[in-house]
Amino acid sequence: MSDIIPNRLNDALTRAPSLAALSGRRTEFAQAERVWSDVLEPELSRREESRKATIRAAITRSVIGAGIPVFIIILLMISTLVSVRIISPGIIFLVLVSGAIVSATAWVRVFTMKSQTKQLVLSAACEPFAFTYDTLHPDLSDVVDLKTLASRVKELNAAYSGKTNPTVNTPFGAINMSSTNGPEAPTPAYEILKTVKLLPGHSRLKFEDLISGERAGTRFALVEAKLETGGKNSKTVFQGILVHVEYPVRFLGRTVIARSGWWKRGRYSGDLKKVNLISRELEEAFTVYSTDQVEARALLSPDRMERLIALERHFSGGKLRGVFEDGHMTLALEAEDQFEAGSIFKTLVDSRRYASALVELGLVCDLIDGFLTRDWVQGRL
Repeated sequence: MSDIIPNRLNDALTRAPSLAALSGRRTEFAQAERVWSDVLEPELSRREESRKATIRAAITRSVIGAGIPVFIIILLMISTLVSVRIISPGIIFLVLVSGAIVSATAWVRVFTMKSQTKQLVLSAACEPFAFTYDTLHPDLSDVVDLKTLASRVKELNAAYSGKTNPTVNTPFGAINMSSTNGPEAPTPAYEILKTVKLLPGHSRLKFEDLISGERAGTRFALVEAKLETGGKNSKTVFQGILVHVEYPVRFLGRTVIARSGWWKRGRYSGDLKKVNLISRELEEAFTVYSTDQVEARALLSPDRMERLIALERHFSGGKLRGVFEDGHMTLALEAEDQFEAGSIFKTLVDSRRYASALVELGLVCDLIDGFLTRDWVQGRL
């Protein structure tokens, strides 16, 4: 996602351990130092001068663009053709519009460089796990002027505002989509969570950062989602992570879990009944309803619930919720801008970009292992 929250992104890198410290924590991390020194560091070093030049060009063009209307206004004032009182209400608007028009393509190149850097670092982090990564960002590398940008804007607007295809291909096969406006959902998680009313009402949606693969003998996919109400007073109603994990066996019932004090809708539908958890602490922290009390308590054991809490804590998220039904575990966690690999406004040659991505992937693996194999070490990450 964007660098809108630089402090959070910087904090994520600051907390990242060294690659040397990581190398002994998992077999997948054993080659981390070699991958950094032989692959990532040389490539990121090669891109560093280009990064500086690209950002300088974008800032320079923004200043020039913003200065054009200011210069014209000054000339008009000097010639006494226009008074300050008359022109002042439109000055800010003209400055912003002019700056945006003149610098648009330059900032597109900054966005493209950020996206390509994230693709490089996250793909390298996914490789030892045999996972795949896709930013899901549009390819804007061919935008060289305002004409090509305008043509791509039409295309992007159609993709993000038009109605979705009724049938969408995902890593888990084809799924049916509703008529919500926005891009195609890359995993079944969105439709599943919406069906059980674990996502708030919205009319627009956006997805990015898709990670998928196999772990503990089953397939999974994780994606970031942003849901908005749309319209004149549009607001973001959900921004976070959607996780979909296939189970090797089908559940006997439906179990819905959510942080206490949040989930109200849908819990009285059908034959869902409240589940009393073994731990009093967990009972106070989570609300659980199920059609099968025995299965729910066996599934949501204290150690597994700790994995959910660890995931929530690491991503600084909240309002964790999910559903276990048929042959899947599907979760949603509200959290801002994950899997960023650092800010484009900082040097690219920083091993913590790679280390941070490895830590986040390791935590996802801990979650899956904890539910499917229970083969994990507490506090490993």
